[in-house]
Amino acid sequence: MPPKPRRGAGKRPAAGKKPAPPAGITPTLLFEQVKNTAPWALALEPVLPAVKVLRGAAELEPRWRKGEAAEEYLVFLLAAHFTTVATFVPTDVDQRIRQHVWTNLAGARLASAIERTLEVAAWDVRPVTERHVDLDDEVLAGHQGEWFSVLSGALGRALSLGDAASADRARAWIEAELTREARLVQYARKHGTPQELLSVVTTVAHNLGDLSRVVDTWSPAIAASDVGRRYARLGHEDGARFDGAFVYAGALNKQLMALENHRFLPLRGPRALRRERAFLLPFGPYFYDWGKTLGATPLLADEERAEILQALLGVHERRTEENGCLRAIAGMNAGYPGGVDKLGKLLSAEGRMAMQRGGVRQALRRSEPEFLRRFHAAVER
Repeated sequence: MPPKPRRGAGKRPAAGKKPAPPAGITPTLLFEQVKNTAPWALALEPVLPAVKVLRGAAELEPRWRKGEAAEEYLVFLLAAHFTTVATFVPTDVDQRIRQHVWTNLAGARLASAIERTLEVAAWDVRPVTERHVDLDDEVLAGHQGEWFSVLSGALGRALSLGDAASADRARAWIEAELTREARLVQYARKHGTPQELLSVVTTVAHNLGDLSRVVDTWSPAIAASDVGRRYARLGHEDGARFDGAFVYAGALNKQLMALENHRFLPLRGPRALRRERAFLLPFGPYFYDWGKTLGATPLLADEERAEILQALLGVHERRTEENGCLRAIAGMNAGYPGGVDKLGKLLSAEGRMAMQRGGVRQALRRSEPEFLRRFHAAVER
């Protein structure tokens, strides 16, 4: 009898196998998601650096599928995140840019990826967010927290490899930004209006949280190192770090602003809110002027206005102690001819009932100056 063929005989060698497709969302699909959630960004002039990157999706994709464009793909992810993170429906690339993308980078590729990230971190965020503070010739926004998280992911990778040069490069940006934000807290505390101060502390608290959350994912030995301990829970413990500025910011944010600045998930429903740059949400609870714009703008049909009103009522029903959505409804009432009660026929039965409840009626009666006076009375400097 002829010998039986060995198992596997005749199969193509492993070297001939097609490589596994790269992990992550395809560039063309991610670009479609950006166009869906922030179409206005593609029309801004001058053209944003992020948009220039995103428009290269079709050219990038074939090379990305071959595993030939890891750093370009990272920049593409960062561009999508930059454009949408302050919108109602951000693209979901957080875990990839904070952790996954760094796990396969080492040596020159790691160093290059850090440099590319630093280039993105230098982009002007003001065209793509209403949640920024212009103070003492500086711009502070939640975007800096996003870069904290990305660069702390890079730092953790560099430390795990013993790559001192890359670790120093990532850490230099983190240290400089922490120093800048601590200085802005102290400046706002001394010289800022109550609204500026509260906007600063809630932004800083968000940014520190982004940093700490990634540090918490480092290996236990690295997280317990001097570097890890320095960046963990900056707004909560050890007031000696950064002269106590972050502990003050964390306490004031917890007292007044944390409840006012959550994810507002019901506002993802009204698609009309995604259509215009002017519809981006500002810092809570300062939604009155935003609501007034929504009430007055000819860019919304009444059916769309009513859908937004319904969503705001839904937020209020779930979080009755939060002020921002009530101030938005009060602003819509001021901006819409005849007031928001005229939109009642377009609301659901639940929405019409919510419009008649005491919290909403009280908000409609309270002027914005009166609300701000009461809200700011609790600010301690």
